[in-house]
Amino acid sequence: MRTFEKEDPRLEGIGWVADSGPCSGAYVLQGGRFLIDTGNMVGLVDEIREMAPLENLERIALTHTHFDHVGGMAEIYQTVAPDVIMHRMAREYARLLRSPFPEFFQSLEEAGKIHYVKDGEDISGTGLHVLHLPGHTAGDLCFYLPEAQALFSGDAVLPHQLRFAAILSKPDEICGGRMKDKVESLRRLLRFPVAHLFPGHGEPVLHRGGHQIKIALLTLYQALYETPPEKAWLLMAEDLLASNQPEEAYECVKKAKAIAPHSEAVALVAEKFR
Repeated sequence: MRTFEKEDPRLEGIGWVADSGPCSGAYVLQGGRFLIDTGNMVGLVDEIREMAPLENLERIALTHTHFDHVGGMAEIYQTVAPDVIMHRMAREYARLLRSPFPEFFQSLEEAGKIHYVKDGEDISGTGLHVLHLPGHTAGDLCFYLPEAQALFSGDAVLPHQLRFAAILSKPDEICGGRMKDKVESLRRLLRFPVAHLFPGHGEPVLHRGGHQIKIALLTLYQALYETPPEKAWLLMAEDLLASNQPEEAYECVKKAKAIAPHSEAVALVAEKFR
């Protein structure tokens, strides 16, 4: 298990269980008392025990209920029975999982082990702030740690270097995912200072996590609206201005101007910075 306190002391107590093959990674927090996602890899319990006894695990927070993020629960619940934190819409889509997982989630709910959270809530004792960011699925949650400027993004934002990132994070319409919602969720994320990105797939991005959000949004603008590159940069500039980031917005305008130096649209946006 990789830990991060050497890169940033504010990340002490956070461990990453790397994704392997067709499954997500998992994040251990609070010295083993809290887990974000479970992947569906073999050996998750052994990884958690590298940080603390499994019996210390009190809560699991799910970014969403795709099998590659929840399959590891089967191994965990053979030994311990932590509470589960999730969005209510994610619970609905858990009914689409292969048996026995629908029945498993039903038993957890009947036992009072599932706790539904909403956008804007804080998870007690963790410092984590809940963000409901639909797009990949309708019930997607991200968890933001303000004191470390760290975002646990699930599949809402994946590192652009990751092979198949676009496929892994694309909207799942069966689970309520919509491209329009995904764009709006990424635009919202621009408002948050993100130094460290802890994604559902691929390696964590330290110190430049916010840059990945911008790349993801820029890529969507180009794909969704089939806009020329300079237009995508201008859309990004407008978003950054709205998020009170004028310096970064101006950098986007400069990139647009370099691509299309004689564009009237670029000139109009550039006027806002005079």
